[in-house]
Amino acid sequence: FEIKDGTIVGKVERVDMDAFKKSFDKPNSPEIYNKEYVYKNENLKNYRFTVWNSSNSNLPNNMNDHITIDKNGIIWLTVDEGLVKFDGKKFKNAEQDITDKGKYFSYHAIETDNENTKWVYGKNNIYSYDDKKWTVYDPKEIGIDGAFKIINNTTTSEVFFCSDEGLTIYSKGKWSNINKEKVKELPSNRVYFAKRDSKKRIWIGTFNGSIMIDENGKATNFNDTENILKGQCINSMDEDENGNLYFSLFEYDSKPPGKINRNEGIGIRYSDGTWKQFTTSNSGMPFNHTNCVLYDKKEKVLWISTDRAGLVRYDLKNSWENYHPDNSEIPTSYIS
Repeated sequence: FEIKDGTIVGKVERVDMDAFKKSFDKPNSPEIYNKEYVYKNENLKNYRFTVWNSSNSNLPNNMNDHITIDKNGIIWLTVDEGLVKFDGKKFKNAEQDITDKGKYFSYHAIETDNENTKWVYGKNNIYSYDDKKWTVYDPKEIGIDGAFKIINNTTTSEVFFCSDEGLTIYSKGKWSNINKEKVKELPSNRVYFAKRDSKKRIWIGTFNGSIMIDENGKATNFNDTENILKGQCINSMDEDENGNLYFSLFEYDSKPPGKINRNEGIGIRYSDGTWKQFTTSNSGMPFNHTNCVLYDKKEKVLWISTDRAGLVRYDLKNSWENYHPDNSEIPTSYIS
């Protein structure tokens, strides 16, 4: 749109989608919003980066957002509209064979459970694969026809399905659901993320805020508190061996609207019950919008992915490192 002489003039420009997708193959420089922290990246030399793409392998497409590694070491990932598995040498198509895929069939959320069963959300259906056969689940029986995310809880053998119908739980062959009708503290039925911690509390992030349901079933809506989770959606969580919890955050109602580097970052709930939020203003976070946190039990460090500034390594003390296309072989600054 253009404004000329008090008149708004608009025009439509057609987009070549193939060319648009190919533009992502070019490494994009990071957008570092933290201008105060000096990144020494002293541990970068200790890592070896291996990149598979459609140019150096038989990976069918470079657009992928969801990944799981099963108990056999096979990597499963959604690639554009398809599903592939990778044994370390070759990629192989692994789509379900019990439903007609059709023209626009696509795969999204994916997870591996304790029994090594793969759970996948395809077009309007939840599927599972036990390495022998695919199973499709009737939405009328399980209560959902899709999922934003699928999360396995290793300590309880529960599989969580986060959808716009609340939190659906699969456990020992049975399905149950947590929604606003059952838990009035739930800010919204549109659940983006949920996971149990070692104390069996369920932490839930919705598109309208986050809650925690403790081991006795008592729910706390953090929008009703002054906690750092007020106004935030938990979009991933991990836990270390000492019971410290790590959260990536999404500010669902940012003020002002459209602000890029919002009040997000990561949150830590220490085992003594205290909280800390790390952002570009008080830490080495390069950018505040985070997609995932993972605790590395071998190195005892926290890995954080961002969608503009690459990959962050935090040693849980005072050192932050930032890896991206300008200083490493990572092919993009957007890491989901």
